[in-house]
Amino acid sequence: MKILMVSSECVPYAKSGGLADVVAALSRQLNNTGHDVRILLPGYSFLDLNKSETIIDNLNVVMGFREENLQIVQKILPESKVKVYFAKHPLFTKRTGIYGKHGSHAYRDNHYRFALLSAAAFSLSIKINWIPNIIHSHDWPAGLAASYLRENKKNGSFMNTESVFTIHNTGYQGNFSKYDILSTGLKWDKVSKDKANYIDEINFLKSGIENSKAVTTVSPGYAEEIKIEGFGHGLEKLLVSKKDAFSGILNGADYSEWDPEQDKLLELNFSAKKLNNKWKLKEKLQKKAGLSTDKDKALIGMVGRLVDQKGFGELCKKNDNTPGAIRKICENKDIQLIILGTGEKWIEDDLKALNEELPNLKVYLNFDNALAHLIEAGSDFFLMPSKYEPCGLNQVYSLKYGSIPIVRATGGLKDTVVDYFTDKKNSTGFHIPEMTSESIVNTIKSAIDLWGDNKESIGEIRQRGMMKEFLWSEYAEEYEALYTKCLDHD
Repeated sequence: MKILMVSSECVPYAKSGGLADVVAALSRQLNNTGHDVRILLPGYSFLDLNKSETIIDNLNVVMGFREENLQIVQKILPESKVKVYFAKHPLFTKRTGIYGKHGSHAYRDNHYRFALLSAAAFSLSIKINWIPNIIHSHDWPAGLAASYLRENKKNGSFMNTESVFTIHNTGYQGNFSKYDILSTGLKWDKVSKDKANYIDEINFLKSGIENSKAVTTVSPGYAEEIKIEGFGHGLEKLLVSKKDAFSGILNGADYSEWDPEQDKLLELNFSAKKLNNKWKLKEKLQKKAGLSTDKDKALIGMVGRLVDQKGFGELCKKNDNTPGAIRKICENKDIQLIILGTGEKWIEDDLKALNEELPNLKVYLNFDNALAHLIEAGSDFFLMPSKYEPCGLNQVYSLKYGSIPIVRATGGLKDTVVDYFTDKKNSTGFHIPEMTSESIVNTIKSAIDLWGDNKESIGEIRQRGMMKEFLWSEYAEEYEALYTKCLDHD
């Protein structure tokens, strides 16, 4: 089967979130099982593409009344035979960042930048005489790919091509003025089934959902949640209307990078049967963070984006009258808390102040992959109090590294972590039942009480978690079955 992935992100080239990990890992796994998988990405300015093979010097892409010329260069995705095409155009090569300058405000013409990427998929396929069976587009930046497929089916080249669209987060939809449709070369009925009203916008995510043969999201739990009124960011009725054409498929984990037995970023390796080095790594982490090196202190780690979605509205101080959960957590001097990440300024500012005030808190306001691995390995617990979480990967890594996850009972977190208080026999972590500061604090208190009173139960929870594996080989089979179903025209 020929499969073209269209995405704005893919590791190791461009990443702002989990989307990048999924595109790379899924493509690699599908390729390993015999499919001809290729990826189309923007040729961003921060990429070193000088030594890449030039496939097409001048690719003509018609965008309404304009024509754009792109250069297409190629690399091979590491540890695979997947061809990765980079679309080089000043809209990508002359801009900093992926969506905006330094990850801040989005570029005003992102509608045109990413429409161009989707449109280029078809010009490229025709030019290299490689017509995919499936065009699998990811999140709002590739949301118009299915619309362009509908348009291109007219010329006959793509009559046997079908579209699959994956939602990685309904919170980011790609909303633009309805007048911006003029620059895409698409008519309104190719983008939306609704009539254009005065206040309407182009919604790239909605367009991808409406126009694709099949739609997926990144966990079964999240798929059910976002069909409930108030949880799908306005897309609930549309998702319900897709019926069996909408499903949730869990993300796998890349255990070639995230495995404590062979993690190259750790000074020491360990396994479920030999945990001694984990406790040595805990001590190294405590020393690095300037915390007391006491094995009896419960060390809680956090790694991720410092945004409200991840629970920092409840963790930090929202206003002068409402202290956040972090202050309450750190009142217990038997707890140590380490946070690594970057994000919204008000959260960073509050964390800086708390870091100065609380001796058992250490905050790192940067991205450091080696430190992220050390936090996963050296922590006793890993905290993820997300408001919503389409899938989440850090809790999966935490299970493997024996850092017991304390997670909000939502989306992929609920799908991957079994709660101690509802199923002791099979438990692998703890669920935070409500999205409040009090619920976060109380769940952590319950976990720490168990840590202090019943080390045997804590050990059993850790062992069960370390035995869990979320393999791409399993989830890629679900995508294969979906692709086959899409191509079955009977």
